[in-house]
Amino acid sequence: MPELPEVEVIYRGLEPLVVGKAIVSAGCSGHRLRSFQGDLAGWNLEGQKVQAIGRRSKYLVLVLSQTMLGLHLGMSGQLIWRPRKAGMASHTHAWLCFSGHRLDYVDPRRFGDLKRLARPANVSTEDLIDGLMQGRWDNWLSPGPLGAEPLSEGFSPDLLYKASRGVQQAIKPWLMRGHVVVGVGNIYASEALHAAGIHPSRPAGRVARERYERLALEIQSQLSAAIRAGGSTLRDFRSAHGEPGDYALAHKVYDQEGKPCKRCGRPVRRLIQAQRSSFFCSGCQR
Repeated sequence: MPELPEVEVIYRGLEPLVVGKAIVSAGCSGHRLRSFQGDLAGWNLEGQKVQAIGRRSKYLVLVLSQTMLGLHLGMSGQLIWRPRKAGMASHTHAWLCFSGHRLDYVDPRRFGDLKRLARPANVSTEDLIDGLMQGRWDNWLSPGPLGAEPLSEGFSPDLLYKASRGVQQAIKPWLMRGHVVVGVGNIYASEALHAAGIHPSRPAGRVARERYERLALEIQSQLSAAIRAGGSTLRDFRSAHGEPGDYALAHKVYDQEGKPCKRCGRPVRRLIQAQRSSFFCSGCQR
């Protein structure tokens, strides 16, 4: 599943490719996605220019001349920039054609989404993107609340500590809920907790402030390193140019069950939390 680093990699790759370009035509396969009904009728995308692209949590937003498009990659979604005359890949559910190129939305499992968002009147493109990152438009994108961006000034150890007081839920699924901090999915929650020495089953409310200071730093470190490496490709993820990410080569515990911990040598173990696999070292994480 694409997590924040993977979506950030796509965002950074797409920005110089699409901003300033006009949509020549648009189409879709007719298949439904999470809320998208498989029909672009009435969206009137042709002729609109892409004025900016932004990211909030795992959502991408294209700011167009008259409207906006929100995209979520779900479990297996990809956004691929191709020559306009290239053949369509299997499971391509929507596409935007530009002069000479085409942006394809590919999603084999169809858990992603495509939304047309109303563009507020009298709000500049710059203010829209700024407001997006600050969470002012979250109600457009998500049915539930979204937490702080982990690479922004709004994220801090104090935020995690205060939000966790009295919480009995295990810290890993609590982090992944996205209501306190966004974008820390299964891979990076496992890696950050290992680096911080915190067991994934420890109740969030029983983690001391000092340990949250270490965890906050590790969350930022893991996400930043993954972005620099182009994300983690396990099965489906590709950048906008169709390239896999290399950060999976740096994983210390994720998907490393049975292999020796690179810190203490004990075997990495796996447990199931909230129907997801958690990987940890029983020697390093308490």
